[in-house]
Amino acid sequence: MSGRLYSPQHIWVRVSDDGTALLGVTAQLVRRQKKPVCLNLCDPGDVLRPGDWMGDVEFFKGVFDLRCPVSGVVQDVNEQAICAPRLLQDEPEPWLVRLCNVQTPRPLLDTAAYLRLLIRERNEI
Repeated sequence: MSGRLYSPQHIWVRVSDDGTALLGVTAQLVRRQKKPVCLNLCDPGDVLRPGDWMGDVEFFKGVFDLRCPVSGVVQDVNEQAICAPRLLQDEPEPWLVRLCNVQTPRPLLDTAAYLRLLIRERNEI
């Protein structure tokens, strides 16, 4: 599977055929929250399950917890993004966490379903 999948909490996941995955936050989340000022991420070696804290982003408006939508072991984190959180705003959806031994027990959204979610959320505002 090489395409992106999405959680309703605006985390994207790209699972590779080798069982690793990259995770990041969607551009929609960053646009809504505006001005990322601090990024904290979990540590390599951490074991994550769906719903576990994998980090948080402090925006000008407040802090947004990043909850992992899949299971896996943290292989790597994007140190560049931690040192320069503005990267979340400047680059098109950079990866934040790399997991190995990934399992996706919860259904994630494909692109079309994620776009429908965004439309529903916009209509609720």
